[in-house]
Amino acid sequence: MNISKGYFYFLLLAVFLPLTIPRAEPTDSPSPEETKPIAKSYVSPMKEKGIDPEFNRHMFVEPELSKHSANSQQFWLNDILRFGLYLRPRQESRYNLDFNASDKGYIDRTIQTSSIYFIFDPSPYVQAKVTLQDARVWGGESPASSGDIRANFFNNTADLYSKNQTNAVSLNQTGIREAFVTINQLPLHSKFQVGRQIWAYGDQRIIGGGNWTVNGLSFDGARLMFNYDNFKIHFLMARPYWTQSGTNGVVSANDPKLNSAATGTDTTLLGTYNSFTIPDWVTLDLYSLGVVRKWKKNPINPITGLPTSSNDDPLAANRSRQNQNLITTGFRLTNRTKGNFLPEGKSWDFTLESAFQTGTSGRRIQDPYLKEYLPNEYDNVRTEREKYTGQMHVFQTGYTFFKKLRLGGQVLYASGDKNRADASISTFQTLANPRFGVIPYFNSVAGISENINAQNLYSKSVSISYKTDSFGEFQVTYFQNDKAEKQDAWYAISGSANSTSSLGEKNPYPVSSDKGSTENYSNNSYSSPYALGKRIYTEVDLTWHGQINDFVSLWMGFGYLNAGDSVRNYRNSKIQYNVTTQSFEWNQNYLQGKNQLARDAYMAYAQINAAF
Repeated sequence: MNISKGYFYFLLLAVFLPLTIPRAEPTDSPSPEETKPIAKSYVSPMKEKGIDPEFNRHMFVEPELSKHSANSQQFWLNDILRFGLYLRPRQESRYNLDFNASDKGYIDRTIQTSSIYFIFDPSPYVQAKVTLQDARVWGGESPASSGDIRANFFNNTADLYSKNQTNAVSLNQTGIREAFVTINQLPLHSKFQVGRQIWAYGDQRIIGGGNWTVNGLSFDGARLMFNYDNFKIHFLMARPYWTQSGTNGVVSANDPKLNSAATGTDTTLLGTYNSFTIPDWVTLDLYSLGVVRKWKKNPINPITGLPTSSNDDPLAANRSRQNQNLITTGFRLTNRTKGNFLPEGKSWDFTLESAFQTGTSGRRIQDPYLKEYLPNEYDNVRTEREKYTGQMHVFQTGYTFFKKLRLGGQVLYASGDKNRADASISTFQTLANPRFGVIPYFNSVAGISENINAQNLYSKSVSISYKTDSFGEFQVTYFQNDKAEKQDAWYAISGSANSTSSLGEKNPYPVSSDKGSTENYSNNSYSSPYALGKRIYTEVDLTWHGQINDFVSLWMGFGYLNAGDSVRNYRNSKIQYNVTTQSFEWNQNYLQGKNQLARDAYMAYAQINAAF
């Protein structure tokens, strides 16, 4: 039967079938069908109970403001559609965070994050969310053209906000921060979330939304979630596109994705994160996350017909055959069992977290002993795969008196690499961790200056916070940041090694030997005329959070930094080591009075949060 005949028969049935059905005689009493109550339309449970935290991950505000925004009834357009606004302008001032007397790098800028979001909850089986976000530096648009009446104001607008950090597209942009759908009530009471989403687990030291940055982090991927009363099992996969290599999302010139020699063309983040809770006592998180990167194929040499070697990695002639597999496995144990808060009536909090890394970098390293004694023509003899062996450990604790005063302390150890010439990368590799930690344990990473990353770091801190009834919350924190291994560099928040990126030439692989290193291929210290030292810097921070009304809060902070012997000895050294010639030479910068130590630095900010 063709389509035209089928359509004709369908019309005949539609016309004549009702004529063959006998009509019921009218009666005075209603039929049973007419007496059935009309089904009540669906109402989102979030309208009464408040927005689920998984639908509110794009904001970084204090708990009181977040709770009021989540429970507000006035922004529901009907029973199934909720919209909201989040605005966050912030003024930042940064001074001499490179501790360089020749270039103190003063930064004065205003950045703003603005977003509008929509939550759709039409049935128990499906929800969705879309968040539109604009992130920019004030004045970051194109300057006015000649003859424009605005030209006197906009002329010569700066496009360089700090050393090696340009006003890239990722900084001034309007786009979609979230766009995901959640399918509920699948087998085993599971649910499936797919699309662009924000993931936040534990204290977000390993993986989080990075909401303190101007544009934050989003993950394009999917999660399969099994959420029960006392345990949660999550499987996740994303295809990330890294764009944040500088402070607060400002893209740095040495971002790996901007370096063609170091860019992988195919990157996947996948793994599992699971939580098990004994109510009111303890929560145990177990996780394993992998970053798998397939390196792009190097171009073919037209003369030899073979893949060319990159300048930074001469032994990896054909990276199309090599994968980078970084696997981070760890646990987190805490008694903060109520959404990262202590249960009612308890005063002592603690958190212990450890993470261990395995996998291979995709590079092959020549045996260091042979490299010292064999001629250059034997460069390809006896190579081995470079392996990840980093680890991180954190212990944080505190006691709260009278529900107002908390005294706390923290020790953080992120491993370094004392021999970066061998085939082991012992420097801990950070994933998508945030800058400040989570409230109420604010500023618990390594200081509000955001001047250091959790790599080759041994950080000890103490803090005092006091929450008043009418004047907000005050916090004073002291950090002592040391190197875990003095032979390794100290690393900026971007992950780049400061002993090369800030104090000298660029190195696309921070884990390889650089100017700040004292080891040779046998891992024996040279007879160095100067000592590198281990103290990087100390930092004292004063922060304040205060809620102005139900929708708006104000945050302010000031941090003072003082350089330690690790920075001082290197900056003021008359002698430096040249890794190319493997010998000591006069430090020309010192002889010319350049780039010597300026010990003092600071960072200050003022921020307004508006959540609707």
